[in-house]
Amino acid sequence: MAAERLEGLPPVGPAARPPIDRLAWRVFAPLDAAINVAINAPIAWWLFGGRDEIPLTGPFGLTMMALPMTFILTTVTTFFGIWNAVRERRAGRALPPLAANARWLVRACTEAVAAGTAALTLAIVAAWLLGRVAPELRVGPVGAVLAIAVYAGLLGFLGHGRAVVRGGRLGGNAASIAGMGPSN
Repeated sequence: MAAERLEGLPPVGPAARPPIDRLAWRVFAPLDAAINVAINAPIAWWLFGGRDEIPLTGPFGLTMMALPMTFILTTVTTFFGIWNAVRERRAGRALPPLAANARWLVRACTEAVAAGTAALTLAIVAAWLLGRVAPELRVGPVGAVLAIAVYAGLLGFLGHGRAVVRGGRLGGNAASIAGMGPSN
């Protein structure tokens, strides 16, 4: 009878703590995607909502917002993704646990700037190619807002999820955040 009552209860102890990788893609990445859509869609409407047509490239096109947004969003979501992993692991809410004295701040800042720079470089190349392939392509204001919202959501989801996973690899040695060393 007692065993039947315990079956319905949530697990206690190590079984109750999910691996940080699972939290990355099921909790933190979707939440970050929603936050980025909620922030960037109104900004896109403010920039493009009063115009009839918006070119995809050029000084007044979608790239005017998308290129700086790519660097800023990727840098910030990477930093906070690593911070989320550190916070959850230190609090004992995710596995593997992380020592309270583990150094992570400099690595998180370095990783964030590197990820932002890499994403911006890829976005510049994509914008250049788009300008070569479809220089006259234009969208309406709703299309511009939807494009920016989807792009921000994808960047947030992928960048934050990746950063939480990388923060889960953070351990006691310098190579651990790069995935080359032991996780603890």
